[in-house]
Order: sequence, then structure tokens, then C-alpha cells
Amino acid sequence: MSNENGIEKQSEKTASIKLSPRQERSLKKVLSNQKYRVINVVEIIARDNVPGMMDRMDMCTCSKCACDVLAIALNALPTKYVTTDAGKQYIQLQTYKKQFETDVEIALMRACLTVKEAPNHDEPENG
Repeated sequence: MSNENGIEKQSEKTASIKLSPRQERSLKKVLSNQKYRVINVVEIIARDNVPGMMDRMDMCTCSKCACDVLAIALNALPTKYVTTDAGKQYIQLQTYKKQFETDVEIALMRACLTVKEAPNHDEPENG
């Protein structure tokens, strides 16, 4: 189906990207290579601190509230992607942890207040 500009619209239910056989092989190779990874160190630091912050804020700790807190906090924080292999990951995390710890704490606290005021789960849960 095309719109008034003659541009074909894809179905809203499915989005597909057509890859050449060479691109498909390349993508499979990249995805199957577990030695190297791209990680967002801010996400890892925030994820590690969510349970403690929720506990300190005396709020529901159900998985829905925890995910909401993490999502809100991450949307307020800058991303910091690094490429790493398993051996260097710990060192990089420790370096960035010191640098971003305060920003992550503030974002998590604000996110906890937001979720605590209006939890997005059906009924109160703990655990």
C-alpha cells in the first residue's frame, strides 16, 4: 500500500529489514561472537542499585515496580557504552562506577519517588 507521496507503507504489525545473504552471515557472526560485547555501564550500575534504593525508599519491590524504577532512571541518565571482553569488563565497570555513582543514585531516588506516588501494578506486592 502506498501513501499520497507514493511511498510504500509497511504493515504496522510487522517491520522487516531485507538483508543480503552476506549481511545475514555477518550479523550472525557478530551475534554469535561472545568474546566481545557492547555494554551500557550506566545501566549495569543502575540495575545493581535498584533493589537497595527501593528498600531505602520503603516502597513496593515487586518486579513491575523495579522495572518501572529502572526504566525511569535510565531515561534520565546518559548512556555510556563501551566495548569489552569478559576480562576487562570488571575493571571498566569499577572505573565508571566511581564516575557515575552520584548521578545514578539521584536518578534512582527520583524514579522511586515517581513510582511510589503512582505504582503501576494491579495490587500491592512485596518481593
